[in-house]
Amino acid sequence: MRKLSLIASLGVHLTATMLFTAAAADNNQTWQRVEATQQPQWLELSSMVEAVSQATVSAQTSGRIIELPYDVNDLVPQGAVIVRFTDTEQKARLQKAQGAMTEAQSRFDEQQKELVRVKDIHSKGLVAKAALDLAQANFNAAKARQDQAVAAVAEAQEQLEQTVVRAPYTGIMQERYVELGELAVPGKPLLKGLSLEHLRLVAQVPQHQLTAARNSMSAQIALADGKQIELGQPKLVISPQADSASHSFQLRVNLPKADHSAEGLLPGSWQKLQLQTGVAEQVRIAKTSVLWRGEQSMVFRQQGDKSVLQPIRVQAVDANTYRVISGLNAGDMIASDANAMLAQQAQKPVTQQ
Repeated sequence: MRKLSLIASLGVHLTATMLFTAAAADNNQTWQRVEATQQPQWLELSSMVEAVSQATVSAQTSGRIIELPYDVNDLVPQGAVIVRFTDTEQKARLQKAQGAMTEAQSRFDEQQKELVRVKDIHSKGLVAKAALDLAQANFNAAKARQDQAVAAVAEAQEQLEQTVVRAPYTGIMQERYVELGELAVPGKPLLKGLSLEHLRLVAQVPQHQLTAARNSMSAQIALADGKQIELGQPKLVISPQADSASHSFQLRVNLPKADHSAEGLLPGSWQKLQLQTGVAEQVRIAKTSVLWRGEQSMVFRQQGDKSVLQPIRVQAVDANTYRVISGLNAGDMIASDANAMLAQQAQKPVTQQ
């Protein structure tokens, strides 16, 4: 039986398990027991980020545009002025309406006093009932004209306020349909924008996973840097009709109100939506326990008084942990630092079986 160094033996295709002759108790390697733990099971769906609040702002009054403070792709705070029109005509209408309201108020006060005077005289039997009815009718007409004048002032005030267009929410300006100096008329599109604080994920759920998605207990977004955004108990909106081509159902879930742009959650981007569908036992080990040679992953496992280089299949969970798919069972003892074990065993002879 030939003796080879460990480094040379790793270049040979692993058709058999390699046993190291050194006893586990004789080295300084730290060993850890593999344990199975209850871990959540996730249904992972590719989803696209959409803006919930997305609108085109249109003109509600006439005027020439004299101010456009923001351009495309600018961040616009809520309530900020985004378009300003000339307001000479609107101010004139307001002044006219206010003058009419002042006149109507004077007529109303006059008729109110007249009605009180006629009622007093009628109670003394000095005037006929017809005079009282006439005073009451004049009072009612004056009250109607007063109400009409107040409504006209409110309308004129609204038209004046509409010469200044403000952002309905904090967001990004997507498109601008007008330029300075253009004449705007009611209904003319001005700007288009979306909010980065009101977002949702849209995904397609295969038919065979629809029940699992409906019964999910929690949801999260798996970011590219390994971090997660917890969504808690998801409020899913699932289309009642499947796509006839893919036989999948559209699923929507709203994100918490916040600015997620720093996390890369921008409208139109793709993200991994994970829905928890249950729990199951999993074997997880630290990444330091795994030795990689090409695409082959291995661990040092105790077998009696010897250490065995055991091929395994793993899947990355996070920056420090692998999930063991096959090759290890709960209760196995493995080296906690595979590279340190390799360096230690490289000085010792190896027996290949």
